Amino acid sequence: MSCLSHAQSARLATRRYFTWRRFSERVMDLARRYRERRRQRQELLDFMEQDHRAAADIGMTNYDARKWAERPFWRD
Repeated sequence: MSCLSHAQSARLATRRYFTWRRFSERVMDLARRYRERRRQRQELLDFMEQDHRAAADIGMTNYDARKWAERPFWRD
């Protein structure tokens, strides 16, 4: 008796093939996420420059907000 259900075993049995389409979709998705992270971090830095109390408005210390915003875009 197997611990896997029929659906789980069928999913494991199917082979996953490399396709350029799937590869390019994943690369584009990753690029979109990186661009969005970079935009959000730049927006935070701009917000911090406008007002010295901006970090308190979002519930962070100035140090934490700046440290988060200056991280590389590939780090989550």
